[in-house]
Amino acid sequence: MTRKEIPIFDANSTMFQNIGLLKVAETATRQHGDIVAIRVSDTRDLYIAGSPECFHYWRGHQGHFQTDLGDIASNQAITRMLLGDELQDPRWSDVWVLTANRMSAIARDFDGWLETALADATRTLITELPQDGTAADLRDICRDWSIRAVCPAIFGADLDVAEIAQGVADVEGFYFAMSTKDTAETADHENLPEFKAARGFLDKAITTALHNSTPSDPNLIAQIATVIPQDVSEVDRLNLLRPTVGHVITEKLNIGGLSLLWTLVQLAQDPQLAADISAECHGNDPLVMRDADSPLALSTVKEGLRLFPELPFIYRITSEEVPIGDYVIPSGATVVFAPWLVHRDPRFWEAPKRFQGDRFLDEAQHRAHYYPFGVGARIRSRANFMLHQLTLAARSICAVHRLALSPDCPRGNIRPLLRSALIPRGAVPVVFAPRDASAMAADDQSLADAAQ
Repeated sequence: MTRKEIPIFDANSTMFQNIGLLKVAETATRQHGDIVAIRVSDTRDLYIAGSPECFHYWRGHQGHFQTDLGDIASNQAITRMLLGDELQDPRWSDVWVLTANRMSAIARDFDGWLETALADATRTLITELPQDGTAADLRDICRDWSIRAVCPAIFGADLDVAEIAQGVADVEGFYFAMSTKDTAETADHENLPEFKAARGFLDKAITTALHNSTPSDPNLIAQIATVIPQDVSEVDRLNLLRPTVGHVITEKLNIGGLSLLWTLVQLAQDPQLAADISAECHGNDPLVMRDADSPLALSTVKEGLRLFPELPFIYRITSEEVPIGDYVIPSGATVVFAPWLVHRDPRFWEAPKRFQGDRFLDEAQHRAHYYPFGVGARIRSRANFMLHQLTLAARSICAVHRLALSPDCPRGNIRPLLRSALIPRGAVPVVFAPRDASAMAADDQSLADAAQ
């Protein structure tokens, strides 16, 4: 069978570099179809794979795609650089087994610690919202919530949220530097200031948690540290803990709380949807009710992730020739799978650019073209965790507060900008006002108290 030649979209110009990949990918696929080679330099093309067919092929042939991207540092490779791989050293094989066994033994307890942290973080968020009509920046609110919802279960309750927020920003800065600097600049990554800042944050946070914890404390570091032999030096102990702790943070933390931010941006523009979510919580405590009992809140969160996926673009390298449809992507090519494009494609979604909070009440019809976290078995665990986190927070906020974008919020600020994730272009001021307390059921009292 004769294969078609993959069309090329020339983005090797200052104009296209300035408008960013979101618009370039949209323009390229609109002109040329689902598979197109974007020429980003004289020597490099990115192959956009912008259809569900491409995702289905990826899911069924994951061995055809590498995560290490040759001269482009992948997230997985950057993570290894940042965390180190001391546990993979044969001399620590016994400790690796002990660590893995301990992780399995405390898995259920850890889930409980995370649930407690999530409820506490959401109560704190609601308590700290201004009650006097003053606008609050969603970037700050959601960032602090995301840290409080995860980090106590990892590091313990004694947290400096501002310090961790800066540390997380430093980690993001290292990922961004490794993704954008050329090979010569990143060859000695340990001398990069971005690496030193990110590694310094992780080591300080782990060391502080070790010094402040006892073996009976309900946090990950305290429990994993119990199985590392006492004669292991402090430096080695830190090197052994860092990969485990770092990978858990990567799996559990929604950086900047951005997924919650984009959902709240939409709720702030749709007071009826927020009121309907509040109504489905009536008679229940939003902090403890099942997600299945707040289907509209869950659907709203999924819709937020449709329009603003956690991973708008996912980079892979082909390890062999990849036949998709009428095309063959060559071996060694950089392929960009694009949830951003599939989620906004009118062939698969009715009114794709409109936010519809009830869209996922009938979820079955959307599964074949919905990939906010990517694909694969490992992704499923993170997806379930994040959906629960976001649903609990969204329904709890709506149950207690009305919310609206401040009139001072520039509309351009709520247009996403692609960095390592989708970020707002500036401050997102939102005004919160308590709902009528008389409309709340007695079972909602814990949240009603927090709103006072």
